Amino acid sequence: MNKICFVNGSPRGNNSASKRLIDKVIEMLDRQKTQTYEICVVESIRHNTAEKDFSLMRTMDSIVFVFPLYIDAIPSNVLEYMYAFDEYLTSHPQTNNNIHPRVYTIINNGFIEGRQNINALQIMAHYTKRIGYSWRFGIGIGAGEFVKETMEVIPLKSRLKRNIYNALVKLTTELESQEITQHNNIMTNPSMPKFLFMAAASRHWTGEAKKSRKSLSKKVWTET
Repeated sequence: MNKICFVNGSPRGNNSASKRLIDKVIEMLDRQKTQTYEICVVESIRHNTAEKDFSLMRTMDSIVFVFPLYIDAIPSNVLEYMYAFDEYLTSHPQTNNNIHPRVYTIINNGFIEGRQNINALQIMAHYTKRIGYSWRFGIGIGAGEFVKETMEVIPLKSRLKRNIYNALVKLTTELESQEITQHNNIMTNPSMPKFLFMAAASRHWTGEAKKSRKSLSKKVWTET
């Protein structure tokens, strides 16, 4: 049975697109072939359980990092966690040299183009090489918030999200079998015109701004 650890790196924790994507992948996995674990980075840092989490992660067959794109790169809390994991592996040498977890990454971003995630995926590939693990591939998903907010009304198997679903199928297939089934990163997004996505996004965020009008008018600086 393959052991898989999902690392939720979203600063929003369990109320995030990253968590919804993790839930979907776990739902798609064959539980007869896989045993899954979940780590939430913000909770790990908050409750000071990182060392315990690192001890678990190093025993996995596969580690799947899942987080949102922040300025074409990795959220600072995830980066801090990655540095700490690297330091842990250095200070706690592996006694069983046969264990080299495979690393996968799912990144979602606010733009509609999934290709916006390519730089962050390259960072993850370099990091994996640095810690001596085996980089496999990543999935860059565009319109992450849209995917999250419409998960219940527009299933991943729908024509609109079929590309995303197919990418996750390739991931689950390899996680289950540990055989190499995908060689390159996958960049994907909902199949919808950009102008339509932009119109929907503008309407959504305008509504959110109206709900938070008082917060938007607050001054974050002192008067001089």
